[in-house]
Amino acid sequence: MLKRFDELLLFIAANKTKEILKIVLVNVFIIGATAALTIFLKQMMIAFTGIIAIAIANYLIFNGYLDKKKAILDEREHEFIAMISYFQFFITNSYNVYQAFQSLIAYSSPWMEEQIQSLILEIDNDKSVKPFINFANKFKNNVAANVMMSIYQMVDEGGNGLHMYQFNSLFQQLSKAQQVELIDAKERSMGSISSLPLIGAGSITVLLTFGIISVMGDMINVL
Repeated sequence: MLKRFDELLLFIAANKTKEILKIVLVNVFIIGATAALTIFLKQMMIAFTGIIAIAIANYLIFNGYLDKKKAILDEREHEFIAMISYFQFFITNSYNVYQAFQSLIAYSSPWMEEQIQSLILEIDNDKSVKPFINFANKFKNNVAANVMMSIYQMVDEGGNGLHMYQFNSLFQQLSKAQQVELIDAKERSMGSISSLPLIGAGSITVLLTFGIISVMGDMINVL
């Protein structure tokens, strides 16, 4: 579990020491506030609420890390499609596959630049389809492998009409899949936002219930 947490922080380029300190401070603050309120108000229900608050706080923090990881992965997917679009432009302007990939470096993010340079190095040492498959495996879109296979076929056979048609068709599928994913993500985001008022209302209801029970208990003890 700790190893996975370390890998997650490393992936999103977060400072491990700072993040652990943040988690500790949040938990200590909630524990301290809960203990103080429990002692001052003499209501054990507050301790139960504090436990729930700690669980929710830690969940939100960890979920925030996962959201950052997903955002990075999504950004890489989008950049892959953008790079393939540039690749398409270079190929149609009489670049060969090797030249096209070299030209992509100028338009790439540091991460993508590293992957393309690694691909070029692998192509120099391995003339099989393996370097192209390795590159495609860095992305979650299933069409990416087919696109890279199509590009591999252009290495020896060139970008003739048949291969260009196949490549363009796969690229259109990739672009369409991205558009569908963006629409789905937007709908999920809107659904999450619309559920927030319900969650808030539910939390308030629970707290009010505990408060009423506590007050009634005090009244009974007085009587």
